[in-house]
Amino acid sequence: MKRIGQGQTAEIFRHGETSILKLFREDFSAEAIQHEFDNTRIVLELGVKCPQTIDMVTINNRKGIIFELASGRTLLEEMIIKPWSIERRARQMAALHHQIHQQSGERIQQKHKTVLEKNISSASDLSDIEKQQIMDYVHSLPEGRSLCHGDFHPNNVITGKESWIIDWMTGASGCPAADVARTLVLLKYGNLPKGAPLMMKVLLKIIKSRMSKAYIEYYLSLSGMDIREIHRWVLPIAAARLTEWIPPEEKKDLLDYIRNQLKKFNTT
Repeated sequence: MKRIGQGQTAEIFRHGETSILKLFREDFSAEAIQHEFDNTRIVLELGVKCPQTIDMVTINNRKGIIFELASGRTLLEEMIIKPWSIERRARQMAALHHQIHQQSGERIQQKHKTVLEKNISSASDLSDIEKQQIMDYVHSLPEGRSLCHGDFHPNNVITGKESWIIDWMTGASGCPAADVARTLVLLKYGNLPKGAPLMMKVLLKIIKSRMSKAYIEYYLSLSGMDIREIHRWVLPIAAARLTEWIPPEEKKDLLDYIRNQLKKFNTT
């Protein structure tokens, strides 16, 4: 099999002419892999365009999912190859995200607030007092019952003759404003996976601010949402991200942001 991509959690291989194999790292959570398989099937039934799951496999003690092949390039690749299309592609991303949020998430097992609370409580970089402050704040935020992607960014949208939304492991039932906040955190602080070309990393830094501005402006115009609804979620989203496999520089930036926000809590 020919490897065609890789991320923090899995490698992607061509699997015949019309499918791909997403092969997870050996120590990766079997429960999370099952979530991705189940979520993808539910999302497809809701009418959201994503690659169909074909089978679950185990190869050399590594679990994997065989997916239908989604042909095309990611939105990120499109923006890097054609920088004049950044705003148009960012608006396309916003429209797809808004379409997701029009669907009910009630059939999805994972609840977004529950996942956030679990991750915040296990963030080893935060003190117990910091965790409790953030958890108390999360309890004041709305639950929501919309379908949320949980990791929506331009590398998780493949565009060609049609647009595909991939990587539904983090799919959850929750509040759309929280899902948008996650995207904004990724666009501001996120980095490409290990192994990504250096030139792509450099170009990403250049285009991120333009991408983020066009994305959020168009999402707000489609949804009628107030930006303050989204900003309310950024602190817990940033805290929960600390439990993910992220580079040290990103972790430092997130911790600086979190602690600056908590200082504001303590002075009000």
